[in-house]
Amino acid sequence: MTDTAFGQVVTAAQDAETAVREGEAAFAAAKAVLGLDDLRFVIVDAALGSTQWGDLSDDGAPIYPWVFASSVTDGAPRAPDYVLRHEIGHDLFVRYLAPSTQADQYGGDAPDWLDEMAAVAFEGVEQQTARRRSVVLYQRAGRLLPLGDFLTMTHPEMTGDLPDVASGELFQVRRSMSQDTGPFYAMARAFYDFLVARTGDSSIVAALAGAMREGEPLDRWILDRTGHGDAGSVEALNKDFLAWIDADPRYRGDRLSGS
Repeated sequence: MTDTAFGQVVTAAQDAETAVREGEAAFAAAKAVLGLDDLRFVIVDAALGSTQWGDLSDDGAPIYPWVFASSVTDGAPRAPDYVLRHEIGHDLFVRYLAPSTQADQYGGDAPDWLDEMAAVAFEGVEQQTARRRSVVLYQRAGRLLPLGDFLTMTHPEMTGDLPDVASGELFQVRRSMSQDTGPFYAMARAFYDFLVARTGDSSIVAALAGAMREGEPLDRWILDRTGHGDAGSVEALNKDFLAWIDADPRYRGDRLSGS
């Protein structure tokens, strides 16, 4: 067991560094993206017990079991370790900012695009760069989702049997079931970047969640804060968004960066 700034990690010695790194990254993102201070959680090796994702410790901290490298001996596929912070982002967002008000509901009350945006915003520099590159490629191929679709659609993968987080099934170890899955993740990254640029607020996800809890229509809330409040429309916002992608250096082809 290793004590950390965010809580604890319980893993084999050879996996502790990875667990601490991903946990610290998630801890920092929770403050910057979700506005969550004084947060505690526990990362454990899924092979060490029967703890389920999101179970609570004795002192009320969420527990995140993960399949680390040392636990896989038969060459079975597993999720890359960098995905751990992404999935922690999902849980923290739903747990603290957008909990479910329906007993039989998967996830929280937030629309799927906002839930995914929260998790994507937890990702590291290499994943940010890869997402931005995918935005450019989807745009060139005519496959980038219009904002009107993105803001109203169900997550493309939320059909059929729900995958198990700790096993790695959620991370495209399996084949994606929809051709919209990649574009959906790409849009989550790009729209987050766009909203931060337009509002100057890196915790825009927390602000959106607050508006949702107050019952405000999120499309109108976004229009009001991106310069489209006076008789604006999602279609006009989409044109602005696409022009912004074309102009932002992080999305300009070979000049993509992680900044």
